[in-house]
Amino acid sequence: MLKRLSIKKKILIALTAAMLLFIWGQSLLPQDVSAQESGWFTVHILNPILGWFGMTADRVIVRKLAHVTEYAVYAFLVTLYFDGKAKRVFPIGFLTAFSDETVQIFSKRGPMIADVWIDLLGVAIGFAAAGGVTAFIRLRKQRRSTQQTA
Repeated sequence: MLKRLSIKKKILIALTAAMLLFIWGQSLLPQDVSAQESGWFTVHILNPILGWFGMTADRVIVRKLAHVTEYAVYAFLVTLYFDGKAKRVFPIGFLTAFSDETVQIFSKRGPMIADVWIDLLGVAIGFAAAGGVTAFIRLRKQRRSTQQTA
């Protein structure tokens, strides 16, 4: 079956698998290591940027935004693979988010149902972004083809 897939689909599978491994890898990190990573990102990257606007970031919010971002990228890739079929993307996103919280049990971190909802927000954003990108590409192709025939 893998032989019959296009190069594009094979690349999407590889990127999606890598993203999934990254997500679950982050969930397997002990609480102190995860907090240290988000703290480093907050102090060295986010706060200097926000400082230009007279703001600072809260580490908890940074951690939740990381969940949204991870799942947005993941859902973007899954959406492209399934050609924008929401009936496939959202169940896969939910199962991934649910299993991600389950993985956190093994790293002695507290799994939270609220994080599943936050992850699903990322899925919705990634789904919408992929839909927007594909619609833009289709529109651009249509314009090119009509310009060539005119």
